[in-house]
Amino acid sequence: MSERVLWLDAPGGAAGDMVLAALLDAGAPMAPVQAVLDALGIEGWEAHVTQTVRCAVTARRVEFRPTVAPAADSPAVARDDVHDHSHSHSHSHSHRHSHSHSHSHSHSHSRSHSHSHDSDQPVETPFPNQPERTWRSIRALLHAAPIPEPVRDRALSVFARLASAEARVHGGTPEDVHFHEVGSVDAILDIVGVCAAIHALDVVAVHCGPLPVGRGWVRCAHGMMPLPAPATLFLMEGWPTVPGVDGVEQVTPTGAALWVTVGEPSPPPAFTVETVGYGAGKRSLPDRPNVVRAVVGRRSAGAQAVTTTLAQVDDMTGEHIPPLIERLLDNGALDVTVTPTVMKKGRPGLRVEAISPPARAREVAHTLLQHASTFGVRQWEARRTVLDRWRVAVDTPFGTVRIKVGALAGAPVQAAPEFEDVSTCARQHGVPVARVHAAALHAWHASEDSSPTEP
Repeated sequence: MSERVLWLDAPGGAAGDMVLAALLDAGAPMAPVQAVLDALGIEGWEAHVTQTVRCAVTARRVEFRPTVAPAADSPAVARDDVHDHSHSHSHSHSHRHSHSHSHSHSHSHSRSHSHSHDSDQPVETPFPNQPERTWRSIRALLHAAPIPEPVRDRALSVFARLASAEARVHGGTPEDVHFHEVGSVDAILDIVGVCAAIHALDVVAVHCGPLPVGRGWVRCAHGMMPLPAPATLFLMEGWPTVPGVDGVEQVTPTGAALWVTVGEPSPPPAFTVETVGYGAGKRSLPDRPNVVRAVVGRRSAGAQAVTTTLAQVDDMTGEHIPPLIERLLDNGALDVTVTPTVMKKGRPGLRVEAISPPARAREVAHTLLQHASTFGVRQWEARRTVLDRWRVAVDTPFGTVRIKVGALAGAPVQAAPEFEDVSTCARQHGVPVARVHAAALHAWHASEDSSPTEP
């Protein structure tokens, strides 16, 4: 048995259109994505999907363009600064209007692909006649649209994260954040399109690499803003980064919101690569391809990515260990072990080791640093293979006992009575724990019904 997973990499940056293009290039079918976007009921757009080249890498390019050209006094729609190598277009038209309007005072800066730090051009608005939208109105739009529930939930999470970041930048509450270009047609289509493409790929997990960060300036609805843009930086909190290209907005708020919401920070997972897709940004960078990379692969259904976090201490008393274990489990650890060891100065010490999902690794590390006496921790990625598991209840002469069953490829290979049940029954009947334990296992083996009664 295997399951499909997705890894997203951002060697050239991350923007909504780049992520969508990479997913399409990696095999997400356009038809279900198109159906979801049409169901939003936003009028006056069409999708252009083409092939282009970025730094000798062939990549997919996605643009959402208005079906009616902007008026002469409207800012021009930007075009690629290099020529595409394919002229086939995928056209889409919606025939309903979105009626969401609002009057809030917080703003988001422009949807972008890359902006030069010395640009004195007006902010691009490809859809200048669209209503300005708040988080409240976009949420209503998504709830009203007849789209798959997982797509809606993921898109709502992305916009909620954007609203929270914008509220921190400009003040006010997320509920009334007023999106400018991030609430425009192309940005909404980018975000919902990415969520629809992930759903269409039928992946069980999304892993994302670090985001590139450079310095400079970008022009937005408020004027000049430092790079990374303030909202983008808030969205990146807790996310790993690498040095980027100065003077270019490699990561947009939309890209950052998608990146940190749909996936968990991770190196490439252990899997068998099936397909690879490249999504192009608007510009060609001088020293690297301006692309997002999407890699779809399969891994064993029993194999899970985990992070191991280790600390060694020689100055903690035994009474402090139980609350430390409890804190670690409360803050994301799947399991914690404490092993006696001998430290470098010959003193007896303790090796505290916790495993956790990669998304909780930072929290586990901070818990060890705060509640143990260590000055540092070590972390590394690992894989664990686990049995499928469930619980069944069996009747014994001493009462009901739950059995945890472990199965491999659907066949039970392990069975373990829950100790709390065994201990309670033994105490109530005044018999040894071992006797109740043996009776529970005998009842399970004798039972013809080993189907789960609880997860």
